[in-house]
Amino acid sequence: MAEQKAFVTGHPIAHSRSPKIHGHWLARYGIDGSYRAIDVAPDDFAAFLNGLRDNGFQGGNVTIPHKEAAFALVERRDEAAEAIGAVNTLWFEDGKLWGGNTDAHGFAANLDDYAPG
Repeated sequence: MAEQKAFVTGHPIAHSRSPKIHGHWLARYGIDGSYRAIDVAPDDFAAFLNGLRDNGFQGGNVTIPHKEAAFALVERRDEAAEAIGAVNTLWFEDGKLWGGNTDAHGFAANLDDYAPG
């Protein structure tokens, strides 16, 4: 199997710990893959998305300031993204670029785990 390529994009993004975290788990489980932080200026975001497949990416994560732009630019969206109006996760499925949102689930799960009562 070819290397699995994923990313996190934002502007700025150099502070992100995601590549180190994902890199650890890729190595831990022997997955031939990479996870990169890619700084993309807002004016370049549409072109970045259009080049994902040609650059060999299977998907990735989106952070500020691109979440609303990603929502507008993807070909398909999951229910959470539709409800929130923003995308933080991208993947290819059936030849289409999909966008999803995991923010609400993560926030709610954190409340379940740590809220008093």
